[in-house]
Amino acid sequence: MSTKHNPTLREAIVAEMKRRKDADFERYGKLYGEMANFGRVWGYCTWWFKFSINEETKVIRRELERMERDGIVFRTDQSTNNNTMWALTEGSPQQAELSREA
Repeated sequence: MSTKHNPTLREAIVAEMKRRKDADFERYGKLYGEMANFGRVWGYCTWWFKFSINEETKVIRRELERMERDGIVFRTDQSTNNNTMWALTEGSPQQAELSREA
């Protein structure tokens, strides 16, 4: 099994996470400050990607795991089986690239 990442899928994952986080912040902005007081971090559930990326969830999950090894994302919550929440690592190359495009 190849461990090489799929650059197109990776870009789609990063773009979707950024889009969703920005939309959520716009909608629930004040809540983020309150959540920080409870030690919670915004996260994007693995299976949510199936609604915006045309790829099987298991393929997306493998790419997320590669991205975690590369330091691009991290797990924010793994308390329920098969429902891992992910967030972009601040300062990752992909995060910086998307910031320049905005």
